[in-house]
Amino acid sequence: MKNKYKVSAISICLATVLSQQTFAAVSPEEAAKLNSELTPVGAIKAGNADGTIPAWTGGLTDAAKKSDGKRPPQLFASEKPLITITAGNLDKYADKLTDGAKYLLKNYQGYKIEIYPTHRTGAAPQYIYDRSISNATKITLQDHKMSFDGFAGGVPFPIPKTGEEAMFNMNWNWRGADSTLEASTWFVSSSGKRALTSSNVINISTPYNYPPGRENKFDKNLWGGSLITATAPAYSAGEKQVVNIPRDAINMQTNAWVYLAGQRRLRKAPNVQYDVPNNFTSGLTNFDDSWGFSGATDRYDWKLIGRQEFYVPYLGNSLANAKAEDLVGEKFINPEFMRWELHRVWVVEANLKAGARHVVPKRRLYIDEDTWTILTTDLWDAKGQLWKSMQIPPLTYPEIPLTLSVPLVIYNFQSRDYALMSSTSGSNEGINFAELPATMYTPQYLERSGVR
Repeated sequence: MKNKYKVSAISICLATVLSQQTFAAVSPEEAAKLNSELTPVGAIKAGNADGTIPAWTGGLTDAAKKSDGKRPPQLFASEKPLITITAGNLDKYADKLTDGAKYLLKNYQGYKIEIYPTHRTGAAPQYIYDRSISNATKITLQDHKMSFDGFAGGVPFPIPKTGEEAMFNMNWNWRGADSTLEASTWFVSSSGKRALTSSNVINISTPYNYPPGRENKFDKNLWGGSLITATAPAYSAGEKQVVNIPRDAINMQTNAWVYLAGQRRLRKAPNVQYDVPNNFTSGLTNFDDSWGFSGATDRYDWKLIGRQEFYVPYLGNSLANAKAEDLVGEKFINPEFMRWELHRVWVVEANLKAGARHVVPKRRLYIDEDTWTILTTDLWDAKGQLWKSMQIPPLTYPEIPLTLSVPLVIYNFQSRDYALMSSTSGSNEGINFAELPATMYTPQYLERSGVR
């Protein structure tokens, strides 16, 4: 019996040590790389061996390159594609293409991918860099929960050790403090019929991205808030939804309220987590598909495959400035407006946990090393068949500086329909970044605004 207890004690100690190793923040020696060979958010500063990916030299922070109205500026407009990939030459470039990109090239007649010179435009304010470097030795993740002692924003795990840490980086990355997005969602059926399913004004505030000196008037347990106001179609115009987004999406409730303009009633919204279908895309996406993935991580095992080079959608500024009638095609987004570049990305694979439920049992995500934004995501169904693919060519605002994860294109390969979400391709649509009050994200605000 003594030996049995001795073994048990050793096992407990070993498990404790392994747990500490698994979830501990990085050492000061490793964190020091963030001031040398790595950028402050953990990207490799150097370019690649053959020079097709340049070195990061601070990103694009040219204050003179300002947006025209509310749309991002046209960048590198004079550049021509270096490579055009089609079904005919796909095999030559297959090792740098995602499964979703290869499926589109093989199965969608006329689809092409144009590869442009790579620009490492990703940049953030200095205070975001300072916070990210500080986080490296302080912030931990255990049982899907991030520690918040000493966290004041920035990238929580600039030197990630696990796939889940990479996903938390994406969730907390720099996306501006406040934004007001006027955008539309287009749905295209398998027959090629195009429909404007919604136009909205979307207000988002993320208090952990506030600059030094700005008071955070949100509840301390909130990641931030969103307010969505429908402007079209006519039958839904005036409807509003407020979501209070918790900083711990698993252990804290996500509260949401809806104001129905036709009934002049305020209602508590149902669950806006996991695989609940998103009504704005006719059920083509779920709520956790936002930004490529958002919300609770507890239903998946997350594997950090590592940093790899891929052709990915990048610099979506041309797409954001295009007219909808030129952009939204019968089978796919007009490739002339999609810019692809070679970038190093963090590849993360998510597989459904045993006993967990989700309509998407497997995902593979490709996350930009310079900005921690998801650039593309592939999704598989329960039969192991490739089901959907999302492309998220980020918008770049050098004057802020900021890289923003809009718009989003999602293809359903099995039903052969697709959607363009959060598109600024309307005549009066775009984004601005004026400061917004925390009181906007309350049910009381919905009631007051509805009465007016």
